[in-house]
Amino acid sequence: MKEVLITSGTSFEGYEIVDYGTYKFTQTIINSNFLKDLGTSIADIATDRRDVYQEKIDEILNETIKNFKEMVGESNYNAVVGFTTGVEVYTNNVTAVVASGTLVSITPVYKSEFEKSNFIRKELYVRNYYDLLVPRASKVVLASEGKGTKVSVWFNNYNNDDILALKAELQFTNIYGDNITLPDVDFTFDKTNLNLLKSDFVECKLPDRYIKLISSAKVYIKKYVKSSGVYEIDADSIGIEMSESKFRALKVKKGIDAVANYKSDGLVWTCNCGHVNEGGSEECTICGRKQDDMKNSITFNYEPMVEEMKTKEYVIEIKDVLMKYIKDIDASLRMQLLEIMESGINYEKTRGSMKDSVIEKVENLFLGL
Repeated sequence: MKEVLITSGTSFEGYEIVDYGTYKFTQTIINSNFLKDLGTSIADIATDRRDVYQEKIDEILNETIKNFKEMVGESNYNAVVGFTTGVEVYTNNVTAVVASGTLVSITPVYKSEFEKSNFIRKELYVRNYYDLLVPRASKVVLASEGKGTKVSVWFNNYNNDDILALKAELQFTNIYGDNITLPDVDFTFDKTNLNLLKSDFVECKLPDRYIKLISSAKVYIKKYVKSSGVYEIDADSIGIEMSESKFRALKVKKGIDAVANYKSDGLVWTCNCGHVNEGGSEECTICGRKQDDMKNSITFNYEPMVEEMKTKEYVIEIKDVLMKYIKDIDASLRMQLLEIMESGINYEKTRGSMKDSVIEKVENLFLGL
């Protein structure tokens, strides 16, 4: 029989009432002679007899509640609000124990893991990569429910290989600039042959409280296992130097494995995945991105302008630099750039210098981020 929740109040903590039914009651008839001594009150009866009566009433009350729950269980409802019990005396000395309440349908209120008081979770983009056709560590997920820390790593699997397991060293940096390393962590995968592999969570010796302090993560892959054998990575990883905000914007726009902005000098071009391809290649030999899809249609060379902006102190001065170049900038960007300047000037009146924020927004606009 389905579980039925009952309350004398009007709601259930952690549940939402989605439908109200009718008011219902059940009763259990008591022999008329049983309570004839209760004309005054049960407290006036001798102690030994009072205990017998109390036990009997409790037994009948429990039976009545049981019957009430069974009745609700057979309905389309799963809970009761305003639940009450009592003893009713009818005509001809007929007495009954009655249970009543309003039938309702309830459903658990959704509570994300982040709202649980003892749950900590942090997701970090990996700030290093290998310029090879191997699993690309892209994200680290740390989680704790107060009983130890677990870690999972997401890997881009460009060839959709059947990666069975992977051994890696994880390095975390906290907000104080201190490093902590987890050596030789073995990750396994519930599903393989996917473009994005999410490892099973692994217990690690990272203190629960440390999770909130972590600011960045790097993953150094040692070995990985496919059905065809064990493979080692004999290469140095490449660190990512761009700011965290720009790095996140790049990921959102260009994909979770993106680590670099597209650029080309005609002879070679750098893909969003960081691989440097020959100029004549139409697509990246690592991730398969097409060069034409990454090319920026903006013709204006913004870098000299940005460098000049960096020499200024306030946004009003940065705007003056913009106005020197405004005629040469693609018409589609002019209005957005002016809006960035006006917003920065307004914020600067109350928040102090907005120079760095404004310049970053200008760069992101030209980069398509």
